[in-house]
Amino acid sequence: MLTTPATSRQKLSHHTPYLVLDETEPNGEGGQVETTTVFLTASPCPIGCRMCDLHRHTLPGPTPEGVVAEQIDAALAKRPRRGWLKLYNSGNFFDPQSIPVSDYEAIALRCEGFSRLVVENHPRFGAERLRRFRDRLPVQLEVAVGLETVQPRWLNRLAKQMTRDEFDRYARWLAGEGVDLRVFLILGVPGVTAREATRWARLSVRHALAASARHISLIPARIGEGWSGLGDQLPSLSMDVLGEIQRAVLRDADGRAAVTIDVWDIDRAERGFEDLCRRNLTQQPD
Repeated sequence: MLTTPATSRQKLSHHTPYLVLDETEPNGEGGQVETTTVFLTASPCPIGCRMCDLHRHTLPGPTPEGVVAEQIDAALAKRPRRGWLKLYNSGNFFDPQSIPVSDYEAIALRCEGFSRLVVENHPRFGAERLRRFRDRLPVQLEVAVGLETVQPRWLNRLAKQMTRDEFDRYARWLAGEGVDLRVFLILGVPGVTAREATRWARLSVRHALAASARHISLIPARIGEGWSGLGDQLPSLSMDVLGEIQRAVLRDADGRAAVTIDVWDIDRAERGFEDLCRRNLTQQPD
């Protein structure tokens, strides 16, 4: 369970998402697609990964029935329903404490007009609930899983409550259910150099590719909850290094998956990194 103090949690409304983003992202076919990302205000994740600070944007208890649909309505009220929709709940979509099962029908109805829904989940949660929700959806379902890294020592230290083998079995199960896979990978851990972070990122990307990931998102590590006191040992990843990493993993992917670097917490004005990402995505692998 989470061990951070409750005082770090923000005071949020049950009735509105804590953030909504209008984005574009690669569609995996050489183009881009408009995407609405809704960060739902829901209950905290019970996994409690040691670097994660997403519980700050959660409710102190279980998500009340009916409020998720209200939040989606609030997010989409002035937005066109086209492209893709992401519903991220700072935890696991198929955890009934976070997303009540009784809300599945209402959520599915609100996906009308989109062509893809992306949610996040941990392999420990809700195989049967996933099937029930998928069968109600009018769109393609994609599940994002935080593999983080294939470095065994750090996968254990992060308290992911998931091994590489468990991730692989879940990836195969999703494929068998007709559900697409998105993978979150963390870029950098305490005590490694930028070069070593790059090497592990590439190995992790290759593992995600072998698991048939449709989209792989690399997320530069931030201090978050302090990494059990090791946050000050995270590698310094310059914009140049991030650009080199993106080019390298795009070559590794060779068109088999969309691969992006998350820039939400990066100063986008610094050296035009967002523009660099877009240029990299439009280049053919060497």
